[in-house]
Parts: sequence; C-alpha cells; structure tokens
Amino acid sequence: MLMKKIALVFSCAAALLFLNAGKKQKKEVPPGTVEINDTLFADETEISNFSWLEYVEYNKRKYGATSREYISTLPDTLVWRQKMSNNEAYVDYYFRHVAYRDYPVVGVSYEQAKNYCIWRSERVNYMLNVKKGKQINHVDSVFRGKPIYEYRLPTKQEWEALALIGLDEKKYKTKPIVTANLIRKEKIANAQAYEYADITAPVQSYWPNKLGMFNLKGNVSEMISDKGIAKGGSWQDAEENVFLLNDFQYAKPTANIGFRCVCIKKQ
Repeated sequence: MLMKKIALVFSCAAALLFLNAGKKQKKEVPPGTVEINDTLFADETEISNFSWLEYVEYNKRKYGATSREYISTLPDTLVWRQKMSNNEAYVDYYFRHVAYRDYPVVGVSYEQAKNYCIWRSERVNYMLNVKKGKQINHVDSVFRGKPIYEYRLPTKQEWEALALIGLDEKKYKTKPIVTANLIRKEKIANAQAYEYADITAPVQSYWPNKLGMFNLKGNVSEMISDKGIAKGGSWQDAEENVFLLNDFQYAKPTANIGFRCVCIKKQ
C-alpha cells in the first residue's frame, strides 16, 4: 500500500510538471496533438477508424491490394465475434462504414500500432517539407531530410502523468456527470445518449482533461510502449474497477483495445 501511495504521489507530481509546461506560449503543434512541453506532444484523441483508414489506403495505393505491406495494415475485424454476444454487424461495418469513422480503431496489434507510428512520422515530416517548399507534393514521394517530429506509443510514465492531470470540470459544470465510457451500476438521468454507448463511442466524446485530451479513461484501453500492457480501461470494464494507475494485460488484438500516440520534437 505504501509503495502504491508513493507511486501515486510521484505520478501526480509528474502530471503537474506536464501541465505547467503546457501553459507556455502557443506555437506550431504537430497534427492531431496538444502541446505538453517544448518537445513533447500527445494525441487529443484515440486513433480513429478514419485515421487508420488513411494508413491502410496509402499502403494499398502504393504497394497494391495483394501486397504484404497493405495486408499487414488491416485490423482484425473478427475481434467482434465474442462469446455470448450479437456483434456480427460490427464485424462487417465497424471499421469501414462511414457511421463509425470517428470511433476508435480496434483489432490492431502492438506491432501494427508501432508501424503506424513510423508511417505517421514519415507522412507528417514529408508534408511539413512540402509546406516549406523543400519537396514537391507527389503521391510517390517520401520524406527526405532530417525529421522534425517522431510519433510513438507513450511510455507508462508519460501516459499516467497525462491521465492524472484531471478533467476540465469548470467547463462542464452544468452537464450531467458522466465522464467516461465505462460500465456504470446506475445511469444518470438526462445524460446524452452517447454517454451510455453500447460499445465504443466517438473519440471526442465525454469530458476532455485540462489539456484537451479525450477518453484517457474508458472507451478503449490504450496500448503503451510496454508490450502487453494497456491503460485506462474500456467500454467493457466496470467503472469501480478502473483506476488510472491500473495496468490491463492483453496478448492479442481485441475489440476493447486501441491506442494514441505521443510526438517528440527532435530539432
């Protein structure tokens, strides 16, 4: 118990350092992220189906529909076939149907998530080069030069520090208090429909934290840089069993695990 309290105090202190650093003068922020400090940024949301589809279609266009590069990017949609459930429609529609484009991608492995980070880093640095007139924008072009930004999975310490910053409660004072997509014992009257999602909810649902980050708790558990460990709990977890310092174990892609990236400024 004592060690847990020490860990909690340490993490809270780290969270405050992150928060204070984030109050500096606004400057260029890598796409999809919020600023944490001068060199660290974090995704505002979990990676969505739409963002993952961009990755999939890029590889399909570049390498072909039968290529290993394209096939290796496809999520496992069969994760929706769970015992004692009736989720067959999600097998067919969750990943590609436009109705779910803003929902978190699931059914991806740790290796796939890491490869996505590599691809995203290359694409963002490439587009910055194009914007600065250093390269011509062409479908077959790749980034050339020294990278400015590098996306990756967050470390455990980074993820916990960001999560412990806390919700922006002042902004949502007048709303019914449903703060995360988790299984609740009792429903709150007059809460919005999406706040009681049957499965996942759109990635910008519920309350953001004070940095503007959504769903660090609930919706989908998030992979971190430690393989086999996810954080934050998911739509399949009971609210009373989810704490931000909890580790959730996984061995393969599931319907309740996704991820978000952090981004490092390298120069």
